[in-house]
Amino acid sequence: MYPEPLAHASERGDRVPAAPDHFVPRWQEFADAVWLAAHRSRYDGPVDAPQDAPAPAVEAVRPQDAEAGPPSRPPVTDDALSGVPSAGDEDAGSERPPASRTSAAPVPSARAVAQAVDRFLPHPEGRFTLHLGPPLLPQPEPDPAGPGRVTALLARALHHLARRIPSRDHLELDEETTAEQGLVDGLWMPFLRPARISAFDLVLLLDDAPTMRIWEESAARLARAAEHSGAFRSVRTLRTTVPRTGTATLRWSTGRAVADPAELLDGRGSRIFLVVTDGLAHGWAATAADELLGRLANAGPTALVHLLPPHLRHRSSLYPYPAVLEAGGFGAPNDSLGHWAPPGGPDPMRPLPETGDGSVAVPVLSLKPASLAAWSDLVTGGRGVRRSLPVVLAGALSKGAPALGLRAPRLPRAATAAVRRFFSLATPSARRLATHWPPSP
Repeated sequence: MYPEPLAHASERGDRVPAAPDHFVPRWQEFADAVWLAAHRSRYDGPVDAPQDAPAPAVEAVRPQDAEAGPPSRPPVTDDALSGVPSAGDEDAGSERPPASRTSAAPVPSARAVAQAVDRFLPHPEGRFTLHLGPPLLPQPEPDPAGPGRVTALLARALHHLARRIPSRDHLELDEETTAEQGLVDGLWMPFLRPARISAFDLVLLLDDAPTMRIWEESAARLARAAEHSGAFRSVRTLRTTVPRTGTATLRWSTGRAVADPAELLDGRGSRIFLVVTDGLAHGWAATAADELLGRLANAGPTALVHLLPPHLRHRSSLYPYPAVLEAGGFGAPNDSLGHWAPPGGPDPMRPLPETGDGSVAVPVLSLKPASLAAWSDLVTGGRGVRRSLPVVLAGALSKGAPALGLRAPRLPRAATAAVRRFFSLATPSARRLATHWPPSP
């Protein structure tokens, strides 16, 4: 309902409240003024509004006045109603607005608005400056294919050869038997028993051909893995040279003294031989290789670690046959291994040669943990243990074809053919590496 005009109230004799002495804005009006000033300051630019007379300050209410209650309003007299327009005057003209509405509220300036915003509203960027350092990122994990991890995996695979047997030479004190007999007879005489030691020694024979220079780190990694595996009593490393004619030459890794192959043999059969080569020397397709591998294979468990990947071995002097091997017993030499064609049948273009000519099967391993673990099962397993591994036949290597020569061609036509042959055999990485080599005279 709309408020009733004062003239009608006076005609009925009702009591009319007195008009307030000054205008007191409410909080909603303050909020509207602040919003309007901020809007105009943002979209219309600074407004130079005329400075109106400030509104009279509101009198502070004293505590004693607040306790006494609201002040009494003065009575309305006829003199007070004389200034009120009559009904006729109201019809003649528009109604005059109340005195409290005639004076407009002062529009605050932009500075006042900014001060009010800074005082009552939080700063969008905060009152404090926080200096952040570099982000804390997780530490990068080591490369799973790093050299340390590869060595650890090879050592774990070779640890399958860890077997402890009673020693033939060393004795140790049997504490339990000594204590029991001492309590029985009171003599306290020491009782000894054979010490338990590792079953095998390991001998690594590293090929000393010129092409083995790029495999030195791989060969050293295999030697470290054998030492860290804890499966052998000792690990000995030798360098071997297999010529096209003559006999193989052995040298100790600590010096240049020539070793006799008979020094490597152990009559007890507790020595394991690993021959590490890339098979590119011509001597691996000669009688020297047959004599060396045959002598080692008849003395103890022997295997050949071929450093070339399987798809490139047919280009080397050691081209193995796929086969299935059966163990001949714990620590048995290679002449006790049974071998035959794989379940899928032999290669019709290159079948496995028949036995009976004195040849001995030598397993061919890759420098991978799974290959070493499979061979370890054949060495330590009993009869009936079978594994699929490629083999070469020591005694029949001289019947194979040697790898292509490493001598530089003498004629330009031969040089062109050698380059074409290289690009037909080399991997993409080898081709890119060859483009960085300087031309040789």
